[in-house]
Amino acid sequence: MKYPILLLFLLATTACAHRNKTNEAGDKRTAHITFSDTLHDFGSIPMENGLQQHLFVFKNTGNVPAAVVDVALSCHCLSADYTRGIVQPGDTGHVTLTYDGRATTGYFNKKARVRFNGPRVHELYVKGEVISEED
Repeated sequence: MKYPILLLFLLATTACAHRNKTNEAGDKRTAHITFSDTLHDFGSIPMENGLQQHLFVFKNTGNVPAAVVDVALSCHCLSADYTRGIVQPGDTGHVTLTYDGRATTGYFNKKARVRFNGPRVHELYVKGEVISEED
């Protein structure tokens, strides 16, 4: 009776050890993205020039092709354009954020969450202050 239980225990531990090795190898073959910067400060912007853009550049530092899956924006005053399609390992792509501050004055700090086919979600920020003509 002891031998079947011992055999079952050995099979289970061997299967778990093999599964852990597979996961470790699988994690190494993912898309990894590095942005050159993640925050841009527009400074003081006159209201009539409230439409502002910034280009965020990223590099695929992983060992598999990368692609932008989704860009979620924190406000309707923010829009995004980004590299469509595949970014090969070692190549670069971009996410351009456009802030429209023509309808309101004051400080702003807006966020875009960029999801790739890799393990992380990246956050990009734009901030500044829209000033009226009287300021």
